[in-house]
Amino acid sequence: MTWPAILFWLLIFTGAYQRGPLLLYIFAVAGAFGSLQMVPGDMVGGVNLLPQSICAVFLVAKVLLSKGHMVGALNAVLDPAKLRLLFLFLAYGLLSAYAMPRLFTHSVEVIPISAPVLEPVALEPTAANITQPAYMALSIGVTLAFTLVGGGTNFQRHYLQAVLLGGIRLIGTGLVDFLLATAGLADLLEPFRNASYALLVDVEAAGAKRVVGLMPEASAYGAPCVGAAASLAFLRPCFPNVLRDLIVPATTLGLIAMAVLSTSSTAYVGLGVFGVVYALNWLRRLLSPSALARNGLKWEAVTAIAAFLVFLFVLALTPRLLDPVFDTANELVFQKSQSKSYIERNMWTKVGMDAFFATNGLGVGLGSARTSNWYVAILSNTGIIGGTLLALFIVRLFLRRGPPEPGAAEFVAGLKFSLLPGFVMAALAGTTPDIGVGMGATFGLITSLASAPQLPSPPSGSAMPADRVIADSRVADSR
Repeated sequence: MTWPAILFWLLIFTGAYQRGPLLLYIFAVAGAFGSLQMVPGDMVGGVNLLPQSICAVFLVAKVLLSKGHMVGALNAVLDPAKLRLLFLFLAYGLLSAYAMPRLFTHSVEVIPISAPVLEPVALEPTAANITQPAYMALSIGVTLAFTLVGGGTNFQRHYLQAVLLGGIRLIGTGLVDFLLATAGLADLLEPFRNASYALLVDVEAAGAKRVVGLMPEASAYGAPCVGAAASLAFLRPCFPNVLRDLIVPATTLGLIAMAVLSTSSTAYVGLGVFGVVYALNWLRRLLSPSALARNGLKWEAVTAIAAFLVFLFVLALTPRLLDPVFDTANELVFQKSQSKSYIERNMWTKVGMDAFFATNGLGVGLGSARTSNWYVAILSNTGIIGGTLLALFIVRLFLRRGPPEPGAAEFVAGLKFSLLPGFVMAALAGTTPDIGVGMGATFGLITSLASAPQLPSPPSGSAMPADRVIADSRVADSR
């Protein structure tokens, strides 16, 4: 165990003990440390326990063990308007993890999730049929926890600040990786890179080092940068004035820059989707008289037009300025189909789909098959039943209208729009069926906000501290 892991353990235990929001902020920051193993590998059979996963366990436990939340949790799980479909999906996934690898043993070929050689092998039960269901249960547990506490306005305020801090941390780790590698001091980051993944941290693309931050590879860094940028951009109207007008835009631009420097084709596609969705969201806010921070829309348009005109002016002076950019984009995106990794990942997805059809749509069991497409991973692992349950939950979530209060309504709309780039990127690089704790948190917040009226914040000096990460129990009881 390295010193960063020890430091994270101390922070997590401190956050779990305190009544304040520290654990929520640690949860957000820990997402930037995707190559840090929190326990010695030989203690857990080579399974990687990352800081955010460990923190999520304590966060879920802290919420569920709070007074009144166990009853609220049971109601949320059983309520068809809240999380019943998602927990039915989890129940089927857990059943499939045990039954399907035994039912179809040696009759179907798959790419195992944890195999050292990623080639088709005969299906049989593996340790991944235990670990992957555990990860999925944790992600859905986060959804449940955020459903219980997400309706509190104090929690929403701390969530926004945590997202901002997480974005700043992603930028910081990316800069550290880039600067230390440039200075020949990359070995200083070894204590943060002790996971048993295949760590691709010294790879170059188009003659430049790919920025990976403290993640295992560039795509694992670039995609979260896009996701964080989308969250901040779409939730920006919900921030207080100073953060909304200065800090959030600067952080969003920094995340976009880091995503570009990652030279990840998945991140590039995600940035394109982000741009389109941002334009659609801008039109939505323009046409909505009750949208928050509506006065800032004209300045956003003026800034975008001015930046475009300056870009055209500079391009006119130096016509070949963008040649390196076009060459990089051509190599990473348009010529991607000729790369060895693309061919290999396409093979994973094809084998996964073949396994889905070979089991007559039942799936090979949660944790049995690796793909390079999250949607195919869901189908191949949990079959048509699991895929349908999860799809119905997500579609229903998006169709639900937010509360009438403008602030809460904008919060819900921003959360929904922030998911869209991630859904597209998941189709390009989703190797496992896990929804992830980040997506789980967003699911939970939308469910909470769309299910209950907003309660006012506790008055200053009241017995309920304003910065508690566990929201007022009345919020849970009212649902």
